Amino acid sequence: MVSSFGSDIHFITPNMHHENGQAERYCRTLVNLLRIEVNQRGQSWSDVLWKTQLILNSTKHSSTNMSPFQLLIGSDSSTPIIRALVRDVAIDIATPNREALMALRRHSVSSLLSTNQQKQDYRVNKVRRSPYEFEVNDKVFVIKASQSAGKLDSWMRGLYKVLKRLPHHRYKLELLAGSYGKRTEAAAENMVPWAGEWTPEICAAFFDSESDDSFHDTSEEAEARSNLEHIKVADEDDRLSGEAVLQDDD
Repeated sequence: MVSSFGSDIHFITPNMHHENGQAERYCRTLVNLLRIEVNQRGQSWSDVLWKTQLILNSTKHSSTNMSPFQLLIGSDSSTPIIRALVRDVAIDIATPNREALMALRRHSVSSLLSTNQQKQDYRVNKVRRSPYEFEVNDKVFVIKASQSAGKLDSWMRGLYKVLKRLPHHRYKLELLAGSYGKRTEAAAENMVPWAGEWTPEICAAFFDSESDDSFHDTSEEAEARSNLEHIKVADEDDRLSGEAVLQDDD
């Protein structure tokens, strides 16, 4: 069906950066629908794409409270007549108030989309923190959820070494494990710094930095604190003894 419109289908791996720095995104709902058709029903994703598109276009969206078909042609139909309407075939299904109703719907949706845009801008520009900055030769892992084979598999790949800083918080990386020497590019938001490993040498250096003086403080302040504690204990003993005498007198 898609080829009948003169369009070509190209399946592009999501989240993979191109030469211009852009990354392909995907709709999770669409991916889940295609996954069910392919994995459970044994269909080809290109053959069932029209079906998933029809389902999405006839389903109410949370951001607009309407379906795309309602906004496009003013009809909730999910039949082949939709194709005729989109291709401007002379089929008269209009009502006297259809155009006015579509105008009201689009005006309402425009306000909802504007509000949603302001919320998204506030979340990204105000609430979201700045990406972590890395230096050359830093060791990092890269989050690549789309390349995970199973649900419980780790989303991180690596270890990578930062070779060069690129514009817009992006970095050129070199793989240090597996296919050693393989180079790629990643955004800072998808990179996780490597904290290193607890080797015996690092542990020894850590404990060497802790001297015994920290446990046996012989400074004047420590001596003063000790004297204060002795006085406090003695005062409590005297007070308890006096209270005991008063109780005996009673």
